[in-house]
Amino acid sequence: MNILFKNLLRDIKKSKGQFISILIIVVLGVMFYTSINAMFRNLSSSSERYYKEYRLADIWVDLYKAPLNIEEKVRKLPNIKNVTGRIIQDYSINISEENATLRFVTLPDVKKDIVNDIVLKSGRYFSQEESNQCLLQEEFFKAHNLNIGDYIYPVINGNKVKIKVIGTVTSPEFVYTLRDASELMPDSKKFGIIYIKQSLGEALLGYKGYVNSLSISLSKDSDIETVKEDIEKSLKDFGVKSVIDRKQHLSTMMLNEEIEKLQAMGSSFPIIFFIVAAVIIYIMMGRMVENQRVQIGVLKALGFTDIQVLLYYICYSAIIAVVGSVIGSILGTYMGIGFTKLINQYFHLPLANAKIYLGLVIPSSIATLFFCLLAGYNSCKKAFKIMPSEAMREKSPEIGKKIVIEKIKILWENIGYLWKIILRNLLRYKRRALLTSLGIIFSSAILLISLGMKDSIDFMINQQYSNIQNYDIKVNFSKLINTDELNKIKNIPHIKYMEPIFQTGIELSNGWKSKNVLFTALIKEPEIYKVQDKSGKPVTIPERGLLIPERMADIIGARQGESVYIKFFFPGKEKKEVIIKGTVVQYVGSSTYSFMDNLNVLLGEGRIANSAVLRLDNKVFEEEVKGKLKDMPAVSFVESKADSENSLMKNMAAMKSSIAVLIILSASLLIAVVYNIATINIFERQRELATLKVLGFKNKEIKKLVFNENYIITILGIVIGLPLGRWLGGYIMEASSTDSYSIPYIVNLKTYVITVILTLLFTTFTNFVLMKKVKSIDMIEVLKNRE
Repeated sequence: MNILFKNLLRDIKKSKGQFISILIIVVLGVMFYTSINAMFRNLSSSSERYYKEYRLADIWVDLYKAPLNIEEKVRKLPNIKNVTGRIIQDYSINISEENATLRFVTLPDVKKDIVNDIVLKSGRYFSQEESNQCLLQEEFFKAHNLNIGDYIYPVINGNKVKIKVIGTVTSPEFVYTLRDASELMPDSKKFGIIYIKQSLGEALLGYKGYVNSLSISLSKDSDIETVKEDIEKSLKDFGVKSVIDRKQHLSTMMLNEEIEKLQAMGSSFPIIFFIVAAVIIYIMMGRMVENQRVQIGVLKALGFTDIQVLLYYICYSAIIAVVGSVIGSILGTYMGIGFTKLINQYFHLPLANAKIYLGLVIPSSIATLFFCLLAGYNSCKKAFKIMPSEAMREKSPEIGKKIVIEKIKILWENIGYLWKIILRNLLRYKRRALLTSLGIIFSSAILLISLGMKDSIDFMINQQYSNIQNYDIKVNFSKLINTDELNKIKNIPHIKYMEPIFQTGIELSNGWKSKNVLFTALIKEPEIYKVQDKSGKPVTIPERGLLIPERMADIIGARQGESVYIKFFFPGKEKKEVIIKGTVVQYVGSSTYSFMDNLNVLLGEGRIANSAVLRLDNKVFEEEVKGKLKDMPAVSFVESKADSENSLMKNMAAMKSSIAVLIILSASLLIAVVYNIATINIFERQRELATLKVLGFKNKEIKKLVFNENYIITILGIVIGLPLGRWLGGYIMEASSTDSYSIPYIVNLKTYVITVILTLLFTTFTNFVLMKKVKSIDMIEVLKNRE
């Protein structure tokens, strides 16, 4: 076997270009698998450790107002491990020329272990000497270039309050910091968390002796749903707004959804690379066996067994699998760490222990070996059937048959001789041509998926900020306001149009299925805050009943015309039965929609609003109008649509980087595939090409013969690859959609054109690289008698 192994190494050296190109395909597959799985493991292990070390709550209870002793009441319930009561309230702040929102969260005056504890990153904890102290979320602190000891001036109940920053913190409760479910990406300039003393919070926020939030940790193996029911029953007299667990908590939900998405991608997407590698190995090894018939006959005549000969050729596949696995695993694990750090710009998890997972090498190596050895065996098993005496003779040429086009004389007679050779070669070996095109099919499909993702994101942003949220400014109020009171806003100069909005959280239920969602009440035919159907047309708000998002209808199992129940999180409000009047498309957040005049029926509070959207006569005056709105009493937050859109675009860096990596991967795969196809074609047809040279064909004509065949196979791959990529992209986007956002898979016409152009350009580049191989064919050596 030592002799065979040396000969195998010589074969690899002779065809090192092919070996390297197949190796690249395997490395890409293993690298993709390892990096994606390393990302999800890094995020998963880091979050679990972080949650445990700093006691992330299992259940959050949002209340209107409850006395401090409510903690003891809840602590006596079964399966309750610990309870922390606190005050949480949002207020606006003008800082660094930005209008931002701060979420005030109270902490004990004296440091102690609590549920949803904090990690002190710089500075110190509260002292007894000063009262107006705060700890700021680290990301918000850095985004506004603050220093320890600086003062900030949030607006609380219409008054600016001076608070000293004494430290920065992070918390497992806010690893993905969104103001509410209507947002998609965190923006540390626009929203942050501020921690103050409990005593200061009671005095400053108007909660003397009261709390409005409970963080609860449970005993091990507790039934969360049972505990939630016990809590709701026990606290029904205290104005319970909501009782949610980790699956419903916005920060943990977004992180879990990202981990699940990465896990799904890591187990399915790399298979494309393995399949392509297997197909190329199958073609290459099959042709190698055919071209080395004489060598096989000689080996058998010298006494080598069928198994030894088969292992000789299968070792070629095994070497590719082993080397590809090692290189791909090393590159993939380091790339996984890099990608984890990139995506952690949004999640802010402690990644000090992010590591290389050696356990990922085993499954990736097994998968690679399986695909490579299966392909190698299937292409080489014919070596068993070759007898030594038969193998040492030239293989009998196959019987020539007329191809379909030859039977159409008018067409055939008008085709040039070069194209006749090309068409005969392709149509006589259809199976080989189809197998060869598989690599192009998957490469063009991945390229289309990558470019289509960008189209989809652009479409979603355009729809959300141009068609749905077609306003210039949104203003939120700190209390419920009668819509008639909003008329004074209309009197502000440069406000052209205004629509009142009422938004609050509700529980939407259908039998045993329920979901906490946003409830939005609009005017009947809104112009600047629109609701759309599947086709993108504006929907008229029904006078009675609800409109719900399509994915929400699937979650609770309800359809148009059916009844569901809604429960408002206001004290003393019971469930109300309403009819679903239709479904709408919603890309960001999850909200139900109803007519504003219907609020009195559902809530019994008349025609009220807690926000309004405005359109200006000229956007030049946006800052002026925002300034006047901030000075109005009861205004808690003023938001510019342009600022929100710009912020979202800035925060898409990680997603754009992922798309860029996919494009590079697909380009590498395509070049490796085309190189292999062309090399195998040239090697297999050396005798034919040398004969054509002897007959007077020039190098230019020989190149056309080989490379035009590559172009035909490439075009065939594109024709099949584009619809495959469209379907796969739609499937990936559907699987990636969550309760928080839904991105439709949109592919623009120009994306199809770019995919086709890039695929052809990569093919042209590979053909250019292979020109030397065509020119270097030695006519005398190739045409020597092999007998």
